[in-house]
Amino acid sequence: MKAPYVRNVAWLAQAALIVLPVLGLSAVGLYFLREDKAAMQQEAQDRARSVSAETARRIGDAISARLAEESKDGHLLQGEIVSGQARALPDYPRIPAPSDWPQTLPPAQAQLWRTAQERVYRGDDPYAANQALTALSESVSGTARANAQLWLLEDAARRGPGAGLTRQAVTLAQRFPDEVTEAGAPIGALALLLALRHVTDGNPPEQLLSALERNLAEHPSFLSPALLEEAARIATGDPYRERVAALRAKWNRQELDRERTRELLRQLAGRPPAPLAVVHWQDGPDQLALCTPRPSGCLVTMIGREILGRIPRGDVPDYMGVYLAAGGISWSVFEHAQALSGNRGTAAAFLSGVPGSFSFGGGKYPFLLTFTLSRSDLLFASYDRRAVLTEWLVLFAAAAALLGLARLWHSFRTQARLTEMKSNLLSSVSHELRAPIAAVRLLAESLESGRVDGAAKQNEYHRLIVRECRRLSALVENVLDFERIDQGRKQYHFEPLDPAALLRHTVLLMEPGAAERQVRITLSGPPPAFADLQPSWDGEAVEQSLVNLLDNAIKHSPAGAEVRVETETSAESVRFWVVDQGPGIPANEHERIFELFYRRCSELRRETEGVGIGLSIVKHVAEAHRGRVLVESAAGQGSRFGLELPR
Repeated sequence: MKAPYVRNVAWLAQAALIVLPVLGLSAVGLYFLREDKAAMQQEAQDRARSVSAETARRIGDAISARLAEESKDGHLLQGEIVSGQARALPDYPRIPAPSDWPQTLPPAQAQLWRTAQERVYRGDDPYAANQALTALSESVSGTARANAQLWLLEDAARRGPGAGLTRQAVTLAQRFPDEVTEAGAPIGALALLLALRHVTDGNPPEQLLSALERNLAEHPSFLSPALLEEAARIATGDPYRERVAALRAKWNRQELDRERTRELLRQLAGRPPAPLAVVHWQDGPDQLALCTPRPSGCLVTMIGREILGRIPRGDVPDYMGVYLAAGGISWSVFEHAQALSGNRGTAAAFLSGVPGSFSFGGGKYPFLLTFTLSRSDLLFASYDRRAVLTEWLVLFAAAAALLGLARLWHSFRTQARLTEMKSNLLSSVSHELRAPIAAVRLLAESLESGRVDGAAKQNEYHRLIVRECRRLSALVENVLDFERIDQGRKQYHFEPLDPAALLRHTVLLMEPGAAERQVRITLSGPPPAFADLQPSWDGEAVEQSLVNLLDNAIKHSPAGAEVRVETETSAESVRFWVVDQGPGIPANEHERIFELFYRRCSELRRETEGVGIGLSIVKHVAEAHRGRVLVESAAGQGSRFGLELPR
């Protein structure tokens, strides 16, 4: 038998053969996973560098085209700064200023203008006034001609509106949109207002509404609200009413944009000139101001993140965030709905950066395009799946290794216990064999030497030899049965038999041994139902089980005691009870006594014969017959063992 130290070393070596490969494979898998992630990050950086230049050029061209388009449509907030003074474009004075254009007229035209004023104001010579105005309407001076034509139009309207009044008013407004009266009122707005006031059917002509829209958008003035009010008053038809309402809403938005532009321009007016600057809007995100130089100052165009709304992603992968930085701010190119931020994108991993530029109004404006890893979940999607699979494989391998260790430890403990049990068996069997063999040898040598005199003495010696041989035979039979059971070679032969005859034969077989130990065996009469029983049992195995039960009872009973054999029957089973008057068995050992080689205590081992396999064989025989072994015992109160077999 190996020493415990050697067995422990062997177990540790086997455990290492299970654990070390699992640890090694897990470490290799995790290492390659980490390398795989690093390779994917490097691939993302290489991809960003490969698409950065083309993307910057494409974005610059797209911004330039979008700015040109928005500027053409009048959708950009624009203004100008001249000598530190800022004004929105288009803009108008809220209070008109008198004009001195009459003082700049040539003497002849100045005389005609004074004549027309005097005759109109006095009303004494309308014909002379009309002649003077007609002459001025054909003069070279645009302002004088515009004022003269307006006065003639008003005179015609007073005499009664004609079919051509609207057409003449629209023509006047389109020809002289920026000319003003002496009081500073715009000629175009006055002409349109005159035409609106002479619409009587609630359906203004299309050319009048179109001229009104153009005048409000391109030449706003302090008269624009009055034009809208008049248009709303006279436009009573459904389509015209809705159209005028849309014009008023658009005007209100333009007024808000102009006020916003003025506020942003006031911020820029006091700063040093710069091509790109950031201006703050209190009710919205920051704006980027483009300052295009002009001879008299600079043209300022406000742009925000919506300018990037139609730029396609192109070859840029979805996991990349692209941020355009200019003028000290940056914003997302392809996620333009996000608010502007001074440090946008810095939280994500940096991949690449490249300069770019866009053009507008004759100026060129640089920017920096930054590529970041903003959607790592998209880049590492396949990696995450492999990582999860690897983690599960590692967990499965660890669980398998732990299960293998547990099974190895269990097998090791079982093997150690079996080794100890076999060692005990060898020791016990050797001890059990040594005593009867020595006795038989001594008795035989005495008979052979002739030292035993008398027939009675010789018969006693012969009887003792027979008893010891019977004891040896039972011991050998039990050991052989244990070996067959342990190797799974034990076979049972079931056939009908008489249980009463089997019981009587077993008791008769055990009586001589009991008598030698001064123990009586009493058999209570089997119940009448026994006479009709013909169970299919293995007679030899059942008899051996009863022999083992009786042998244990006899060995553990004191001299002069009685061992009772009782029987019971039920509708389903037959029970054989063996009752002794021995020392009894504590309740906590009722299960362990059926284990192989188990014997209760050292005192019991010394005082009684046996190797601890009899009860194990009884339990195996009972279970092979689909029965069971019963025990009723307590310390100091004897024992009652039952063998229950099916009918």
